[in-house]
Amino acid sequence: MNDVDQIQRNIINEFGSKATRERYVKTARQGFWESEEILIKQYFRLNTSILDIGCGSGRTTIPLFKMGYNVMGVDITPQMIEIAKNEAKSRNINIDYRIGDATSLKFQDNYFDNAIFANNGWSQIPSKEKRQKALNEIYRVLKPTGIYIFTAHTRYYAGSYFFFWLKQWFRFYILKSLGVKIEEVDFGDRHFRRHINGKKINQKQYIHIASIREVEEQIKKSGFKLFKSMNMSEVSQEDATLKRASLSKKERSEKTPRFYVCQK
Repeated sequence: MNDVDQIQRNIINEFGSKATRERYVKTARQGFWESEEILIKQYFRLNTSILDIGCGSGRTTIPLFKMGYNVMGVDITPQMIEIAKNEAKSRNINIDYRIGDATSLKFQDNYFDNAIFANNGWSQIPSKEKRQKALNEIYRVLKPTGIYIFTAHTRYYAGSYFFFWLKQWFRFYILKSLGVKIEEVDFGDRHFRRHINGKKINQKQYIHIASIREVEEQIKKSGFKLFKSMNMSEVSQEDATLKRASLSKKERSEKTPRFYVCQK
C-alpha cells in the first residue's frame, strides 16, 4: 500500500470511529452554515438536482432536500452514509445516499445541475493528483452551466503561521530529499489528532492546506470557470466568528474556510 492509499484508509477509519460517529450524529442536526445558505440561494436554482459530495451524516443534504432540491448524497465512509440514512429515516424523508469516491463518481456525464462539497471535504482528499481527479469528475457529471460550490482552508504565512510552515517546508523539501520518511505527500499537507469533547482521538487525521493560487490553478485545469473566490467572513461575518471560536489553539494552523463558486 502506498502513502496516499494509507492516508485515505486512515481518513476512512477516523471518520468511522465511534467518537467521530457520535459527533456527526449531532452535526447532522445543525443544518447549513449561514454562509452556505447565502451562496446556495444565490447560485442554485430551485427544483434542480444537486450532488452533495462528502455528505457525511447529512448536515447539508437534509436542508437541501427540505428546500425542494432533488439531492443525492455520496460519501467515502460507509459509517457516515449509515448515519445519514438513519437521520433521514427518523425524519420520515427519503434521500438517496450512496457510498462513493469523489475521484471516481459512478454517474453519467452531464447528470447533475449542481454540486457542493461542504466543510473542506475536498481538502481531505490525499494528494494533488487525486484532488485534481475529483475536480475533473465533478466537472464531468455536471450539466453545461452547472454550478459547483466548495470550501478549502487557505495557507497563511503571517504571524505564528510563518514558523509552522517554515518547519513544514524544512520537513518536505530538506528532510524528504535526504531520504527521511515523512507523512506529507504534498507541501501543505498536515496530519493532526482531532479533539472531540476535549479528548484527543488516537487516529491521526489529514488535511491539505493549499494556497489560493494552487486551488485556482486546479479549478482552471479541470475546465471550470471560477465565478467567485472569497473568505467565509466576506459571505458571513457571523459564521467566521463562530468557526474561529470552535477551534482549539492546536487546530488553528489555518484560518476560516474559503469559498469557491465555479461554473461548468
